[in-house]
Amino acid sequence: MTTPGCGQISFAALTDYPVGELPGTDATAIEDHLFSCAECGTRAAELDQLVRAIGPAVRSAEVGGFVTDAVLNRLAREGVRTRTFALSPGAVVPCAVWEDDEVMALRLRAEFGVASEITMSQRVAGNEVLRATGHIASSSPGELVYALPAAWVRQLPAVEIEVLLTAHGGDDERPLARYTLVHEGSLRR
Repeated sequence: MTTPGCGQISFAALTDYPVGELPGTDATAIEDHLFSCAECGTRAAELDQLVRAIGPAVRSAEVGGFVTDAVLNRLAREGVRTRTFALSPGAVVPCAVWEDDEVMALRLRAEFGVASEITMSQRVAGNEVLRATGHIASSSPGELVYALPAAWVRQLPAVEIEVLLTAHGGDDERPLARYTLVHEGSLRR
């Protein structure tokens, strides 16, 4: 995905640039372009503000969303305690968060094919409690990462959480993967 109006820098590169996760030559090329393209410079500044807001927003249990490994790495450098679960299609995975965890990261593995975006929904006792749509970045084939506030997860009782991925491409919508988290509640140390 490229930025609107400019085909020089991909969206993924613009999100990874402010967190310092690009190789030196890529970062230099992006920097050179940002100084010469006002549109991309503005977009990069907006994304930098967004990336800086993720840690405080997730810590306050206000927001979750699809993130890149670069964003998770930045959160880790900032001291955000993250509990991560890797989920393959059809998996049934026990999960819980500790009382001092701040983020729960779900690594959702699937074959995305030609899908350009996906929707993830979570159901508890048959009721949808969360729905998010995101774009598939070419930098992470076969896996998407969704981060949600651990404080929100701690509020859930011991329950099974069904996670569904639906792929979108053109006018097509198809079920992609189903996962089950067996939430065992909040753990104390």
